[in-house]
Amino acid sequence: MKKLLKDCLYILFVVTILFFISDQPSFSRTIKFAQLSDIHYSTVREDNSYKLLSKTKPLLEDAISQINNEKNIDFVMVTGDAIDKPNKESLIGVVDVLNTLDYPWYFVLGNHDTTTDGYLTKTNLLKILNEKNPNNTFDKTYYSFKYKGGYRIIVMDGAKNQGISSNGIIPDEQLKWLDNTLSKAKNDVVLLFIHFPLLTPFDSPKHEILNANEFKTVLDKYEMPIAIFSGHYHMTKIRKRGNILHVSTPALAGYPNSFRIVEIDNKRNKVIFNFKFMETNLKDLQAKTRILTLGGARYYGKQSDRDTTIVIDKK
Repeated sequence: MKKLLKDCLYILFVVTILFFISDQPSFSRTIKFAQLSDIHYSTVREDNSYKLLSKTKPLLEDAISQINNEKNIDFVMVTGDAIDKPNKESLIGVVDVLNTLDYPWYFVLGNHDTTTDGYLTKTNLLKILNEKNPNNTFDKTYYSFKYKGGYRIIVMDGAKNQGISSNGIIPDEQLKWLDNTLSKAKNDVVLLFIHFPLLTPFDSPKHEILNANEFKTVLDKYEMPIAIFSGHYHMTKIRKRGNILHVSTPALAGYPNSFRIVEIDNKRNKVIFNFKFMETNLKDLQAKTRILTLGGARYYGKQSDRDTTIVIDKK
């Protein structure tokens, strides 16, 4: 009887130790990536707006230099409006600069990146990306792939297929695809990248997703941790709503000329998101865009929108 009790206590001790260490940092499944948004790469020589279009190349080169100096980056995600005007010259130009990254990079379609009445249709854009970016091997402008440590990467295309518009829309076919993809990722941490934010950082009906309610209905069916990374509004904002984290990242071309480094720890019972706000080293350009931007402080965001840690518990 004493031996049985001793054996039981030993087993309980071992189980307790295993339970404890399974949630320690050394047992975490960690990834680290950079999010670049609204580069608005252009070949113009003069500026006529709050965006420094004539300086988009040096701003991007500075961001890439900073990213290349970061250790253990898994990938870089460009969340839309990589170019300012949808033409082949601009796209090839920005791709050539992005290819100087030391890490794999992926592309999210924005409303400035494509056209319906010129050369750079979604079909031609995808063809160029597949030819020039070895990591872009997808047959559609929305795609998904499993990533190490229990992550599911989802890239969505909210750019309208007709007319010129700053509004986004997600076709029924893509919403069904999203629903099916999420149904197979219930044990994963979902990282969803889309140019147009679901939870907008400020009211602007001309920039919203027109069928945002349908998009939200699909997401609300699932309880796993979901983080949505977007741009479009050029504003720095982070908000948590239940199991969904909404991350708006500012423009590189306009104030505050910044991007993000995100490190995520996927633990047994929670997910920890660590955000690092990265500003351009070209401070003269940043000062110029601040002067040109109405309400610049709002776009810069609060400290909790820039450098912060957020935890989502697993259910």
